Amino acid sequence: MKKSKAKLPVIILAVLCIITLIYYVLNIIFSPYWNSVYAPPGYVSLVSMSSAESDEIVYTKAEAEEDLNYIIKCMERVHPLYINGVNDDVKKCLDNEINSFGDTVTSYEIWRSAAKLLHSTGAAHDMTSPSFPLHYLVDYLDKTENGYTVVKINGITVEELFLKNNDLFSYESNEWGIYLLKDCLKTLEGLKFLGVDTDTFEFVYSTEKNKEEVVTYSFSDFYDYQTAVEMMNKEAEDIPPYSCVIDKDDNYSVLTLDSCDYEKDFREFLYNFFEDTTKADIDNVIVDLRNNGGGNSMVANEFILYLNYDDFKTPAGVYRLGPYMMKFDSSVEKIKHYDEMLFNGNVYVLTSNRTFSSGTLFAEFIQDNGFGKVVGEPCGNMPEGYGDVVVFQTPNSILSFQLCTKYFERIDTSKSNEPLMPDIECPADEALDKVIEIIK
Repeated sequence: MKKSKAKLPVIILAVLCIITLIYYVLNIIFSPYWNSVYAPPGYVSLVSMSSAESDEIVYTKAEAEEDLNYIIKCMERVHPLYINGVNDDVKKCLDNEINSFGDTVTSYEIWRSAAKLLHSTGAAHDMTSPSFPLHYLVDYLDKTENGYTVVKINGITVEELFLKNNDLFSYESNEWGIYLLKDCLKTLEGLKFLGVDTDTFEFVYSTEKNKEEVVTYSFSDFYDYQTAVEMMNKEAEDIPPYSCVIDKDDNYSVLTLDSCDYEKDFREFLYNFFEDTTKADIDNVIVDLRNNGGGNSMVANEFILYLNYDDFKTPAGVYRLGPYMMKFDSSVEKIKHYDEMLFNGNVYVLTSNRTFSSGTLFAEFIQDNGFGKVVGEPCGNMPEGYGDVVVFQTPNSILSFQLCTKYFERIDTSKSNEPLMPDIECPADEALDKVIEIIK
């Protein structure tokens, strides 16, 4: 009897070791998050986010080639497109980039080559970015926040610069590609990535009154992030990407979502928003997604809980699970309402070519389920396509890159392969005024 009791802890320990081993083996074989830098709950990765010390580090050709081949390896392991290996377009791109390397390779050469590889997939969510420190042009940030738009740099129009560099970006609409390019203009490193002459920088801005303003910058005008934030007299702390305005006199509430952050603070904020809207007896809710670059799609699900409908339809699709493609069907989900503040009025969603990923899905949920109207411009990506990304880093240059793991169909299958077109199409910057005009 004593021997049996003595063996029991050993048996329990052995069983736990076997279960742990099986868990890790299953993650290695099936999980897209294995070796990723972000592993959600329930998944395992032994890797964490790293940073490169500088953009001036030079790599050997062998190291640069290893980085590109690592991207290919990850594509073939997690991307639904490449379950049978990468196609000829990707292989040709890989060969061209490797053949372009000299004996030594700069950080920017590897960055550009990686970007071209990811561009060749045709999926807007497949993209890359460096991990070395960036330096920001304070004046550019300030001007763009105040309605200025850059139209030329060093005598080259933004459109010409995009035509020259469009293979460095992953996009499903030219407008989104140009938006990504403009995002590079705010940093010294982004300008180098685009191959812009960095001796001096002459920016031509278009103002809200369609007048042009020319500003010349030098290296000394670029600052590290902390300094740039301080110079703009803003707090370096995180500012919630959501806000609201309730106009009782004109009978509307505006919920602005600049990203889809599904967190406790947001859920409390949304509850309070609808509570205040209900108390004010508002009949029109406007959701502003014009600057929403995506995030967690559960934000849309949370919003729908406040609408007076019985159920809503979700998209079908497929997802990659190691060597297998698993299909998930479209479903009709019952809405578990917050009955005490059920909203019975009109819903309008504002979109632009900067509305992307989960922002696009939010608009799709509203439009394809018949919950409201979309107003503004077509979204930056197709509602039917690849998404749900996983993030990796290359072993040498430590580039971060993200790859899709799922393919989503359109909720309204009659609109398959179509962009998400607004019910009421107008320039994005006029969308709010357009809705207010309709309400009045």
